[in-house]
Amino acid sequence: MKAPGKGAAVLAVTAMSVLFGASFVATKIALTAFAPSVLIFLRFALASLLFLLLAPWTGLWGLDRKGAAWVFLLALFEPGAYFFLEAAGIQRTLASTAAVIIATIPVFVLLLEAFWLQVRVRLREAALVFLSLLGIVLLVLARGLKEAVGGSRTGNLLVLGAAFTASVYTAMARKLLQRYSPLVVTRLQSFYAAALYLPFAVGSVLREGLPAPAPRALGALAYLAGGCSFLAYLLLNFSLSRLRASTVAAFTNVIPVVAALLAVFLLGERLVFLQVLGAAVVVASVTLLTLWSGSEREIGRRLAP
Repeated sequence: MKAPGKGAAVLAVTAMSVLFGASFVATKIALTAFAPSVLIFLRFALASLLFLLLAPWTGLWGLDRKGAAWVFLLALFEPGAYFFLEAAGIQRTLASTAAVIIATIPVFVLLLEAFWLQVRVRLREAALVFLSLLGIVLLVLARGLKEAVGGSRTGNLLVLGAAFTASVYTAMARKLLQRYSPLVVTRLQSFYAAALYLPFAVGSVLREGLPAPAPRALGALAYLAGGCSFLAYLLLNFSLSRLRASTVAAFTNVIPVVAALLAVFLLGERLVFLQVLGAAVVVASVTLLTLWSGSEREIGRRLAP
């Protein structure tokens, strides 16, 4: 039976962008009841439970010791360090500034792909990555320069650190997924993430007490666990096993576009022309990058040990 190819991977990474895009609204709702560390722990604990329930059909392990160690390192970068740095940074800077900084992930991945994975990067591919970053800038500047750009230097550096850890995750996962299946990697990644955040969640509960979530917050938690920590990360890792790391990373710039559109339909917000233009630039650049990226067979040869 032929393995799913590029078309399936493009559908997967598109669905991943939609799921993560909706997570902004869900996170905002969930944080009304849960502390950040508790929320992240519960997300991955519930995702781990889903993997355990599926174990009779999917198996439970499937990794050697070396692979398990690499997945642990992967989990340290994301969700481990990434969520901490992002949350700490956003507390100290403007959310709009953070969005632009996070949009540098594809740029970092492009550099890691060229110098670490040793994949040949074409000029037009680099140009499209920077074009998608420009689209995010336009999306953010729609609020006005003074409201869109600023924040503390410390906050901006923390968010930049989060962008870099996510980039290392993307490049490392791309290499790891040449050897292990996306299901196996995502499953163990969830177990590790829950274990990493458990002490911080316990500390938060001891300080602030047990949360008393309303049904709306519980629904948001269920979405973040099943839709993001379980399904979106599985789709992300599947797409990384089939597509260029820089192509997959470019789709992270589609996430704020999805979030902006959902804000229109779910929160009643209105889009201005500059936001529409920025969204169009992001979608067009990512679409062209996907169409022009190398084939799966060509990428496999470049990454072969």
